[in-house]
Amino acid sequence: MSLFLKVIPKIGIFKVTELKKVFFILPVFAIIGYFLLLAPSSQSMRPAATESPPDFTLVVSGQELGYLEPCGCAEGQIGGFPRRDSMLLQLTSGGKNLLRVANGNLISDARRQSELKAEIGFTALKEMEYAAFNVGPRDLLLGIEQLKYFSNTSGIPFLSANLFQGEEGVFQPFVLHRVHLEDLQEQVAIVGVISQQFEIYAENASADLMLKAPEDVLRELIPQLSSECEFIVLLAHAAIDEAKALAKAFPQIDIIIVGDEQSEALREPISVGDTVLLNPGIKGKALGMLDIRSDKGKKNADSHFQLLTLSERIPDSPRMMDLLLMYQQMLAAENLTADIQQEPLSTGGMYAGNASCKTCHPSEYASWKKTKHSHAYHTLVEKGHENDPDCLTCHTVGFGFQTGFISEPQTPTLADVGCENCHGVGGNHVKNPKPGYGKVTKANCLTCHTSENSPNFDYDAYFPKILHEVMRTVATE
Repeated sequence: MSLFLKVIPKIGIFKVTELKKVFFILPVFAIIGYFLLLAPSSQSMRPAATESPPDFTLVVSGQELGYLEPCGCAEGQIGGFPRRDSMLLQLTSGGKNLLRVANGNLISDARRQSELKAEIGFTALKEMEYAAFNVGPRDLLLGIEQLKYFSNTSGIPFLSANLFQGEEGVFQPFVLHRVHLEDLQEQVAIVGVISQQFEIYAENASADLMLKAPEDVLRELIPQLSSECEFIVLLAHAAIDEAKALAKAFPQIDIIIVGDEQSEALREPISVGDTVLLNPGIKGKALGMLDIRSDKGKKNADSHFQLLTLSERIPDSPRMMDLLLMYQQMLAAENLTADIQQEPLSTGGMYAGNASCKTCHPSEYASWKKTKHSHAYHTLVEKGHENDPDCLTCHTVGFGFQTGFISEPQTPTLADVGCENCHGVGGNHVKNPKPGYGKVTKANCLTCHTSENSPNFDYDAYFPKILHEVMRTVATE
């Protein structure tokens, strides 16, 4: 085809005899082009060369730590339930047979806002058809009764084989899930444990709660399950080294989903004997996917793992966006911003507000008004997140601290990212101006420009954009 395209522009300068040659050659090129470009290749015609589809695909997530969606403040943010749901729907529509499991720690703390996140989060997992949820140490902050309520209302089995209240297990130690195939069924056992390093969470939840050693409970469970099931999946709140030890002690376990809030996602699985260790990471930024194939009774034969990053290229699922809209409405209805506990200021003094700074620093104030910082609060209003305490922390002055932002009607001069976000609490400086106040450091910026909120943040590139014009002039002189 490329030869044909090269000939055409030159026809105008050919002699008649040469033109006749061209018309004779063109059909030859056309025939050659057909066989080169259009006819099926011998390789594509060999059906035996294609890989058989997996029996099923294990989808693993967890450790969201309250991160339901990217805040949307900057480009490059990843993760979130809306993108996850879109990805799962795309995979199922493409013929994937999915088994979805969650390794817990849906929330991060014991605030009322976390309870609302849990309500929305477990509803989302139900909509996404999760087969099991391993209760994490931070989930225990909700309380046992609340967790049991969420399990009952969502219909998702909550697991914890080694969490005991007295002599009784608190949650199911495992759940059996049947994977339906075209001509047979495979039974998968999903077990959940929490490392004893998180014992303090159990003790704080209730005086009679305790975590038994995972190996002690697994010593009884695994032989029973291995005789009944084709596959055993262990969801473990544990570090990699502890998971490796469990894999060596119990080689009957086929897959261990491992993770704690400090561990990094694994781009490639770790093999310990015949056991595969996976870690999808924290804050729901990615989905771990392991294709499972059985070959003549040999489990995990020819398995394939992917860590799918939930980037901006993945569209938001409408039903998850509806749930998150409901979450924002719940925050507004409960008016959590008014009830937020205000911490004392470690530096003393009080917040003064942007208007107080303007009196003595009009040119700096004018420079600030030209930056995105000056309308940071109003970007929340546009997104409908102005009632979200998590967002207000970085879009106002002093939210969560005494004399800081409460609401726009009550504290209008503390809305937006103002002077005191960068220069520090300014009440004492307003009363008694002295040199030395307000030095800006990189640490000031990194308080809000984190890897989640601002993944492309570069201090050296961004700082000049907020530098006051008078300082730019001094720097260039």
